[in-house]
Amino acid sequence: MRKCEIRKEGKLLLEASVADNFFLRLRGLIGRDPKSFGPLWIVPCSDIHTFMMSDAIDVLYLDKDYKVVKIAPNLVPGKVFAPVKHARSVVELPVGSAAGLEIKENDQLEVIKNG
Repeated sequence: MRKCEIRKEGKLLLEASVADNFFLRLRGLIGRDPKSFGPLWIVPCSDIHTFMMSDAIDVLYLDKDYKVVKIAPNLVPGKVFAPVKHARSVVELPVGSAAGLEIKENDQLEVIKNG
């Protein structure tokens, strides 16, 4: 799976796997342990579900310019979450990760695709 770098003000925040086709978006983190798999950037995407996931996750919703439109911590397994207005992609993170990234809503991020 391809990777991308997510940066804020030039500082590397995290490296994420990229899910940018139908099958990768469909699979997402289903059946994977978010703690060992790591962050996943899903594009395009404005809403998510946590069916068949083993653990809660944190989610960053980004607009088309990679501005953070919503931060959703501790989304528990087995739920469907409503679409987020203006979201064009999401970053799924292991639960508890979002707080440690020092990201706030309206922060401008940069996504650099590798490969």
